[in-house]
Amino acid sequence: MPRLLLQISRARTHLLERSNRFARIAILAACCVAAIAFAGCSRGSARAQAQAAPTPPLTYIGQWGAKGSGPGQLDDPTCIAADSLGDIYLADDGSQFIHKFGATGEPHLSFQDPGLKASQSIAIDSGGAIYVTDASRGTVTIYLPKGTRYRSLRRNLRVNTENSLDVAVDDDGRISVFDSQLRTVFTFTPRFYLIREWQPAANVPNERLRFAAMTGAPDGTLYFVDPQDDRIVHFDGNGHFISEINASLDPPAAKLSGRIAASNHYVFVMDDNGRTLHVWTSSGKPQADVDLAPELGQAPRPAPPIAASPRKELLVLDTPESRVLRYRINF
Repeated sequence: MPRLLLQISRARTHLLERSNRFARIAILAACCVAAIAFAGCSRGSARAQAQAAPTPPLTYIGQWGAKGSGPGQLDDPTCIAADSLGDIYLADDGSQFIHKFGATGEPHLSFQDPGLKASQSIAIDSGGAIYVTDASRGTVTIYLPKGTRYRSLRRNLRVNTENSLDVAVDDDGRISVFDSQLRTVFTFTPRFYLIREWQPAANVPNERLRFAAMTGAPDGTLYFVDPQDDRIVHFDGNGHFISEINASLDPPAAKLSGRIAASNHYVFVMDDNGRTLHVWTSSGKPQADVDLAPELGQAPRPAPPIAASPRKELLVLDTPESRVLRYRINF
């Protein structure tokens, strides 16, 4: 009898040990399943957060430029433009050089014009000819693609360094020159015949606007900016009103400068604070307000010249630092 009880006790102990072993295995398996599920949830959550992160309107790509007064260097650059291939052109009053660079800053061409003193605007036509305005001479000077001076347009333009002269050339070779003091646009044929003089005006009778600058879009339309009333007005190449943007009505209210650039679908204007970029669609819808202070700095400064490249880049000419900043346009 005692032997039978001992066998029963041993069997019971063996069963308990097996039960505990199975229980531990079950608990361990449950922990592994929970850990895997938690890791999967964490990865899914991180993935969802990454997918939800909004794309910024502009992405800073980098900068280029070397300080100096020689070929391919920047001394006191005043204006910037890009051609249909994305090559970049600068006029430099300090060295009296006009430069051509590749899209990422490789020097391609530099030539001097000793009479260049107050360049304000630069444009390139579809054949590669270069147009530069100079308020000190009241001229638009045309250079052939290799830098040879070809001729100047002078007719009726005001000679005054306080004046603003802007030039745009469309794909058909039509030349538009805006004289801010005369408040007049002079339109020339590709053969340089003056065919029209017109004054840009709002679509409201007798409303007076004080345009400070003009820029041309690749589609041949023209944008004018009025910093005093914080408005941008859009015209076709023949002077017909298209639309108007009142920047003071779009929160946050913008204080516009005279630094303006355009693509076929967007217009870009620097704020008067010299650091904020405002963007609208060509139809007048607000697109973005971008703080460029991380690259330009927080200190007060004049608004920098800008240009829109067909490579979907915005180019910012930082004259005090003799450099060009590149931003990818993400819209």
